[in-house]
Amino acid sequence: MNEEIENLEIKVSYLEASLDELNSVVVNQQKEIDALSLSVEKLTQKLQNLIEEAGTPDRPSRRPPHY
Repeated sequence: MNEEIENLEIKVSYLEASLDELNSVVVNQQKEIDALSLSVEKLTQKLQNLIEEAGTPDRPSRRPPHY
């Protein structure tokens, strides 16, 4: 019986270590996702600004390119 309890304690220790490692990976991935989301948001805003400056065939740009 003692050997079975000891084996269970060893397994629990390994599971706790694995859980801590996985948690660390998830935290790092979330940081990376947040950074990438911010980059996408900035690029989207820059693209929107470029589109507004260029205008459309129906609506010319706000100012001619030679200004």
